[in-house]
Amino acid sequence: MRALPDWLVLCVWHALIGEIYPAIRAIALSLADDRTLFICYYLDRQPTEFDWESLEVVATNISASIGQDKVLHIEVECKFSSDPIGNLECFEGFAYCRREYDS
Repeated sequence: MRALPDWLVLCVWHALIGEIYPAIRAIALSLADDRTLFICYYLDRQPTEFDWESLEVVATNISASIGQDKVLHIEVECKFSSDPIGNLECFEGFAYCRREYDS
């Protein structure tokens, strides 16, 4: 697994300001060689329209910050998972993981 570029991680963190809310468990990223960025929200419930809108806001902010010379296309996904965070697919890395405690 290759590491995400620092410029991308910083841009994503900046785009996430004000967009993290309690239902988000983790946000995973990958950047393909064809300059396609993949962003996945892992939620603690089934996705709603609000989740998709939030993710589109984040994608738009990233696209506006970076430009098409580094990221040509952004694909997004929201999914429910009750698996422990350590078992979630991180793709090339997590941009965010909430702290969770064992029950």
